[in-house]
Amino acid sequence: MTVGGIFALLCGIAAVVRRKHAIGGWLLYFFFQVLLGLALVAATTHWKLYASREWSDPVRYFLFTVSNLSRAAMLAAIAVMCVWLAETRDYQWICGLQWALALYGFLTIVKLPVDMYCFPSAVNRDTLSMAFPVVWMGYFTVSVRVRKVFLEKSWS
Repeated sequence: MTVGGIFALLCGIAAVVRRKHAIGGWLLYFFFQVLLGLALVAATTHWKLYASREWSDPVRYFLFTVSNLSRAAMLAAIAVMCVWLAETRDYQWICGLQWALALYGFLTIVKLPVDMYCFPSAVNRDTLSMAFPVVWMGYFTVSVRVRKVFLEKSWS
């Protein structure tokens, strides 16, 4: 099992243990997933590839940089919204998260043709990454916990 898999399992266990709390269960798992994902992106990214001197084709360099950095920046924005959401418990951050997840999904869709053209080895991974925004947008739309904690403020 990979380091990310071990951390995901530990986060899942923590989410189950805290499932009766307002910030628990799937909601806590989402927070963990975003923060762990951001940490893994920061730790595993080959940052030297963002130096233009590493590239002989300026078009490929531009496409690589824009398509990858835009999603990393969006993931960082989602992480900040998670912190604000947990801190304030204001429903406006749920709306912001849904828009941010939609934008992350859109950026992934835009990235797919770039990958097909320039980086075919990344297509499968990026196609699978579409599950992240789709699943969590659905969760924030239908979750009873989200409605009770952030909208009704009635979680006991």
